[in-house]
Amino acid sequence: MHINILQQEPPRKRKAQQHVHLSGESLEYLQQLAKKAKCVFGKRSKKCGEPDVNSFLKGLGSSTNTHPNNLVGPQKSFDQVWDEISAELELPEDHPRPKHSGEISNEEARNLFKSKFQSMYRSQFDSLLRDMMETAGGSCKTHEDQWKLFGELFEEGSGEKQSDKSTKFLIEKVFLGLANNKRFQKCLEKKIRTDTHTQKKLRFVVRSFLPDVNESCTLTLKANMSKNSYNAYWREIPRTHRLAVPLKKIGRCRVMKKIWLKKALKVFRTEQNSWGADLQTSVKLKAVQDNLQNKKVLILVFNTDATVVAKSTGCETKHTEVSFTLLTPRDQCVSAEEYNEMEKRVRQALDAVTLLVLPVGDSAKNMKFNFWEPYEKEIVSLLKNGLQIGDEQMEVVCFFRADLAGHNGLLEQGGVSDASGKFCIHCEETSEAKRAGNFISLSEGKAHDGKSLRQFCDSYELFPADIELLNKLLGFFADQGISDMIDSSDAQQHLLERCFSSENQQKLQSCFRHPDMIIPDGVVLPYLKLCKISRECTHLKDAGFHSIHFIYCALHLKLRFVNLLLNYVYEVAANQSKVAPVNRILKNFHVNMELKNDRNQQRQLNGKMCKRFLNALPTIIELLIPDEDRRREWKLAMDEWNHIIQILSCQCYDKISPSDAKQLPSRIRSFCIKMIDLVGDVKRLQSFYFHSLMVGHIGEQF
Repeated sequence: MHINILQQEPPRKRKAQQHVHLSGESLEYLQQLAKKAKCVFGKRSKKCGEPDVNSFLKGLGSSTNTHPNNLVGPQKSFDQVWDEISAELELPEDHPRPKHSGEISNEEARNLFKSKFQSMYRSQFDSLLRDMMETAGGSCKTHEDQWKLFGELFEEGSGEKQSDKSTKFLIEKVFLGLANNKRFQKCLEKKIRTDTHTQKKLRFVVRSFLPDVNESCTLTLKANMSKNSYNAYWREIPRTHRLAVPLKKIGRCRVMKKIWLKKALKVFRTEQNSWGADLQTSVKLKAVQDNLQNKKVLILVFNTDATVVAKSTGCETKHTEVSFTLLTPRDQCVSAEEYNEMEKRVRQALDAVTLLVLPVGDSAKNMKFNFWEPYEKEIVSLLKNGLQIGDEQMEVVCFFRADLAGHNGLLEQGGVSDASGKFCIHCEETSEAKRAGNFISLSEGKAHDGKSLRQFCDSYELFPADIELLNKLLGFFADQGISDMIDSSDAQQHLLERCFSSENQQKLQSCFRHPDMIIPDGVVLPYLKLCKISRECTHLKDAGFHSIHFIYCALHLKLRFVNLLLNYVYEVAANQSKVAPVNRILKNFHVNMELKNDRNQQRQLNGKMCKRFLNALPTIIELLIPDEDRRREWKLAMDEWNHIIQILSCQCYDKISPSDAKQLPSRIRSFCIKMIDLVGDVKRLQSFYFHSLMVGHIGEQF
């Protein structure tokens, strides 16, 4: 029971004194208030320590009242209230006893608790509101005006977790507390969609979640949303007019952004109607945006990709985009989180900045006129002199990412259009050597070198077991009269004759059994040809820029290798008249490819189909390869391939173990030797990507 003495309206004629008789709950309640206010009898009294209600009431009317304002504590604890609810509803004794109001599962009990809670504290809040209105003064015409006064009791957060944690009177804490209340949520859910008055008051909250005019401009452009589509959406739902940005504002913002970007990025146009931005200006803006202006080293990665926009009879319309991604090396990152962010930027297209847009393909001629002419000097300057932002001078390291056609266009070398007749973009391998398929070479061991077989293998990025397998392959090729895979020069042919002598074979077997033993003098050993990346980029020759910085695409590597396997499967199946059973297997594994006896058929699979084909390959091998040992070798080779492509495709540095990273170049070349043994035909291994795997280019880049 609450006796609101101070809030009673005074009579017209004041009484000098008034006697009040208290008993029962009224007396008990005032005794609790007096005890909380530390108004008790003294030591000399017989009632020492008991509440002094008389003195407490006199003190309330005194001008020097020092009693605290928050005298009204919890009238009853939750356990007491729950006992009353249990008694009123006659709940059984085994009914689960909740620890707090949020655990009340019985709906009737929950409603009764709400009723009691309101009756206990609503009158106190009503009294507090009237006191606040009297203190604030002015006129509070509506109930909303009265509740608005509560906003003056709370403070904004300082942003410091420790200080904010100990303060309960923060605006965000009060707001979150109300928002977590289920009754508050249900009320808002009903009102926010129908009541315009509520919508108007809560527009500040909703707008904080919605994009502003600048974000709306960017998002509509990114989503490729047309003017009519946005207008239809905006007009269909009237309540969005207060929240969504009108199209006129978006249009004006877009125009201003384009004008500003053209000026800020120094946009230019080439003779072939390509649009580009100034490189150094773009890199500086991106560095400042990503907070990289204080780093000592920047990694500038150029991304080039061409796509077919439209097709017609005998003609294709292509579109090429050149973008760049800005990173910093691992040793320049101050935390693991920053390096994780760098790794995300490598694989996220949203972090790439468009530098040049070409309405044509990525051929060597197009890239020369549209990319190298405007950017060659700028890139050379960045590589030689670095980049300066303010007082900071930063070193710049460049890389180029593209598919094989993109690299051929950028380097103007490699492939069938190479003027020097060199097949590879990275080494001196010619087209004739590629067609000849001279994969295996021979070397004569010398005792004074002091090398063991293991050391010899390390120098050629191989394992001792690989040399043993190559020796068996040479013996098999010699018996079959096959000489395609061996260099046809006189020196190599002379070593080949010595290699199969009984004395040489005995020494080799001894080396295979003891790989750490010094290789005897005069022993002829086979090995897989190894070629280092040696070709330079002609446009960046002044900066000493080698083609090793033109990175292979792991996705294209996987696709081209699977297509190589697909063609091998077709040829073997055709020779055994088992094309129809192979097609049934492909159909069972949902591979959308039907093998036909047609030279013009393009046997190529996309990413999803490649994955399904690899799942079907063990069943196909079991059909086409009768020898069980040979099938086991195929399984081991494909397990090795899965391990290699998994590491090459991994985009997180910490997920690659140091041992896997160290052994990867050797494992790649070891896998290639297994494929040479299993396929056994030079014509079936005529692939640029297989060449890059076999001679060590991909392992060297890794």
